[in-house]
Amino acid sequence: MRIGVIDSGVGGLSILNVVRAQVPAHYFYCMDNQYLPYGTKSELFIRQRLVQLTQYLVTQHQVELVLIACNTATTQAVDHLRQQFDLPFVGVVPAIKPAAHYCGARPFAVLATQATVNGPYIEQLVAEFAPANDVELIGSSELVLLAEQKVWYRADVAAQVHRVLAATSLSVSKTTAVVLGCTHFPFLADEIRSWLGSEVELFDTADAIARRVMQLKLQFAFNDEQEKSADVFISTAELDAIQQRRLSELGFGQHLCWPNPAETEKDYSSLSSLS
Repeated sequence: MRIGVIDSGVGGLSILNVVRAQVPAHYFYCMDNQYLPYGTKSELFIRQRLVQLTQYLVTQHQVELVLIACNTATTQAVDHLRQQFDLPFVGVVPAIKPAAHYCGARPFAVLATQATVNGPYIEQLVAEFAPANDVELIGSSELVLLAEQKVWYRADVAAQVHRVLAATSLSVSKTTAVVLGCTHFPFLADEIRSWLGSEVELFDTADAIARRVMQLKLQFAFNDEQEKSADVFISTAELDAIQQRRLSELGFGQHLCWPNPAETEKDYSSLSSLS
């Protein structure tokens, strides 16, 4: 089975690491670092760019399923992608339902990108699953870039993360749990916990996403390749020497650069990997 994974940076690796451990497949991770971070982009741009990247993964790498490993891209583009392509998509959305179940009627916070917290999708999730909770929505794209520094360069970003959180309205006294509503943020879990304290629970959706990918694999009866190929890391801008060296440590055996810039929307509805 060939699975494509899309994010603007390394955040999607927090999902891929869990999925890859549970679902044997040949993975193609597409990091759109040419336009990192997505949280500062418009909904129209994200929708058009995700169509373009999906078309590339389908035509050039014959992927059979696409995992949108980005909360912002999922909330703003996944429904449109399902209309354009005849193949299964798995998206990630903030874990508001399990957080509300854990908290009861107590307050909790959602920490995500500004684009995610400002979008109507979050409002719908809160209204559906947490109507009795005081849900604080906090947006930050700076944390995305700090996660990039930590993953690629092993940087100590604790002080910067604490500075960013201190500038928000996030308060331990008002928060029972924090939903990590950006796939970059699990990489900062230790720094976030050290700021909030161990009594505050953190929620992400990696395990649920892995279960969903396995469910679709069984549903569509995708065949495992007889010989497992090395997973491929695709960037849309060149990587520096340190990033190149890190790729094997991150579980990739091949790197490709696909530098095509964003383009206007096209109709790819005729493409199908399941027909």
